[in-house]
Amino acid sequence: MKPIISVIIPCYNTAKYIDKCLDSVLNNTFKNIEIIAIDDGSTDSTYKKLLKYAEKDNRMVVSTKKNTGQANTRNVAIRQARGEFIFFLDSDDYIDNDYLEVLYAKAKKGYDIVSSDIKEVDEEGNVINIATKIKYSKNDAVNYILNNFGPCCKLIRRKIITDNNLYFFEDHIYEDIAIVPAWGLYAKKFSYVPNKYYYYVHRTNSTMNQNIYTPKFEDLFHSLGNLKKAFNNNYNKELEFIFIHHLLHGASLRFFKFKKYDMLNKINKCMKEDYPNWNKNEYYKTQGIKYKVVCHLFYKKRYFLLKLILKNR
Repeated sequence: MKPIISVIIPCYNTAKYIDKCLDSVLNNTFKNIEIIAIDDGSTDSTYKKLLKYAEKDNRMVVSTKKNTGQANTRNVAIRQARGEFIFFLDSDDYIDNDYLEVLYAKAKKGYDIVSSDIKEVDEEGNVINIATKIKYSKNDAVNYILNNFGPCCKLIRRKIITDNNLYFFEDHIYEDIAIVPAWGLYAKKFSYVPNKYYYYVHRTNSTMNQNIYTPKFEDLFHSLGNLKKAFNNNYNKELEFIFIHHLLHGASLRFFKFKKYDMLNKINKCMKEDYPNWNKNEYYKTQGIKYKVVCHLFYKKRYFLLKLILKNR
């Protein structure tokens, strides 16, 4: 029988977490699924664990390949997927036991993308934060675009990705933001399910949490460029806010932390050339005063004042 949902799990050196991840999917109350788990050249026992699970449950489709990164691994899995809907799950995360059933109950009513909230937890399962959706507009597409920068915590109709060639941006980090918001351009109906959770595990050794600078952080410029190309002059003010939020605010804070002033100058130049009136953006205006001050000071290169402000963050 053809599965309704294809659960895609890219795996790389997550032997410590993979059992909880797979158990949360295999024991979900919704059973008509396939689980495409691809090992991306792990050097630990991740692949052996995947094989053991596949021996016990024929819904598991397991393979391994040389390490080419998460974006490529997801793209390989998308091309294998047979389900009407795709659900992306990272191999160190997990979901509520009725998560897929609740989201599909919405999706089968004609919705193209159904999303949920995220519980951010530490490695012991302690809740750090609950990330809920922000209502920016009465327009569902706008709310999707401004709330969804990663592929997880949602069901998406597979043909939105495949029919429009909206695959992940390979060979870069920040590969999610490079394409995920653009899925909203091609969906006709959106839905949101509160109080059902995707559990995002904060790992201290992840790329984004490390305290040592890596040039990979500079991939954000390429990823946002890819997103701008995908938007093709649609939803311009929403795209402008994405640049404000992820480049002028988020990336500036990261580069400032590592004293990478050449990258701060690059951000400044990008905003001046592409979005010179960014401070008039309607979504930016809804942000708090500290958010606005940080953006303003980075844009004006008032780094001494920033040091004083950020000491108290």
